[in-house]
Amino acid sequence: MAIEPSPRHLNATYSDSSSESDSPDEIAPPWPESDHSDTSSDVTELDQDDFPNYFEERNGRLFPSHGNPPYPLPVDADEQQRANLQHALLFRLTGEHYRGPVQRVLREKRRALDLCTGTGQWVLDMAHEFPNVRWHGIDIVPIATRRPPDNVYFEMADVNQAFRFQAEYFDFVHARAVSMAVRDYPVLLDEVARVLRPGGLFLACEWGRCVEMADGRDPRLFVPRTCDFFNAVNQALVSRGITAIAAHIPTWLQESGHFNHIRRHVFKMPLGASPRDSQERGEIGTQFKNIMRLYANSMRVMLIETGWNSSEVEALIRGYLYEMDTVPGIVCLYSTVYARRI
Repeated sequence: MAIEPSPRHLNATYSDSSSESDSPDEIAPPWPESDHSDTSSDVTELDQDDFPNYFEERNGRLFPSHGNPPYPLPVDADEQQRANLQHALLFRLTGEHYRGPVQRVLREKRRALDLCTGTGQWVLDMAHEFPNVRWHGIDIVPIATRRPPDNVYFEMADVNQAFRFQAEYFDFVHARAVSMAVRDYPVLLDEVARVLRPGGLFLACEWGRCVEMADGRDPRLFVPRTCDFFNAVNQALVSRGITAIAAHIPTWLQESGHFNHIRRHVFKMPLGASPRDSQERGEIGTQFKNIMRLYANSMRVMLIETGWNSSEVEALIRGYLYEMDTVPGIVCLYSTVYARRI
């Protein structure tokens, strides 16, 4: 598997090696002069020759090789394609890249953090929409773009460890689809609260790890093999210490004592097109079905490593794909929760 190195990946922060500044904190306004408080002097740049050391190939797919992250999916070109396609489709479904008073927060303040940034596409789109904001994206592997804009800094960091940033540094923290990378979400919320300024905004977006029928019917009666697939995936994830969290985030935010003004919204993403769908919803469903094919392929290695044999995994995925192609009205739930730092 080929690895495309990024000269702006650092083992703490990605800084363009062609820049005249040695540190992103030396950037002139519009960012505040207090930006030196992010302790970026402690970071070192990742040498291009070191990139292969951060990846390993298993069963024909590329995975992170360093640290001990729970994340089970590959990070190769196919999985990056899936992530970028899903990012674009979520914008089409929801009509925006965020929920809540993001515009108000970022009009008043100017620093934002994206957790488990992956390919960095969300950060890049937000950086284009909010060019006066300084954006940081962190992830355990260096797979983001080679040439981010000047107001974007990608970093290598494990979200299960304390962030390098000082207290009350950020105005906005975003965490989308991080559940498979996080060992203890309430602990993560404590760290998010630490780096958020009072009144700062936290936005969490997570997928439910099951399917439903759009009309409320029991999916076990209509798509049993699809339910079998997701049950197998969930059991494999639990064996790695990864549990479903989407429905619990509002409660954890409340119990943390750090947040208020908690708001949740759940979107239903169609898995395939149905005869009664509008043209727009039908196209969204068809695109999501193709994305979920890639997702099933990405889950194949984890299922095998959990103890399933190859023929069992193939039968499981084949049954899931068959129902996805033939049964209308299947939906997946996408939950968004935002809250303000007390």
